[in-house]
Amino acid sequence: MDEMYFYEYDRDNYYCYPNSNTLKNKLNILDADELRHVEREITALRTAQIMVEGIDGKFDYEHLKAIHHFLFQDIYEWAGKVRNVNISKGNQFCLFQYIDEQMIQIFLTLKQENYLTDCKSIDEIGKRLAYYLSEMNAIHPFREGNGRAQRMFLEKLAAFNGYRLDFMKISSKEMLDASVKAFHLDYSLMEDLIIRALSKK
Repeated sequence: MDEMYFYEYDRDNYYCYPNSNTLKNKLNILDADELRHVEREITALRTAQIMVEGIDGKFDYEHLKAIHHFLFQDIYEWAGKVRNVNISKGNQFCLFQYIDEQMIQIFLTLKQENYLTDCKSIDEIGKRLAYYLSEMNAIHPFREGNGRAQRMFLEKLAAFNGYRLDFMKISSKEMLDASVKAFHLDYSLMEDLIIRALSKK
């Protein structure tokens, strides 16, 4: 699943090269298309590494940050760090001043739900996974790479509960449509997609 869209953002001299939408990167790639291509290749390798070796964490905020850092550490200095600009994609994501507060609350709720271990069926756990994916996406804590980090987190959480979550069964358009609906608190399409992508391990 690609993330082939541009964010709208406030002044972003911190993340982008001057007079450019290209994110500053460790490889000093100045062309945005080339950067996306290289980024996909590198993060695909890092994703494969996580699938083989795993990544330690307690399904909390720090765990999500660790996943993001692992995926993007070769590319961005700010891998695993919360953004410090406001961004939007049609809808305004959480203002950066409130990201930590909102994310901490999400993971407190997940902890209170015993990390979904009490869910009794694919439908039940699928609906809760869809909820958490939707809420994390609405906050969008990182400047780039939110989708990849969130999906990896959800895959690991599903595996912890004995399920395989295969996002390859969901198209980019389906995920985008579901995310738009979920942004307005309609989780139904996201639930359908996640349940479709789930299977018992």
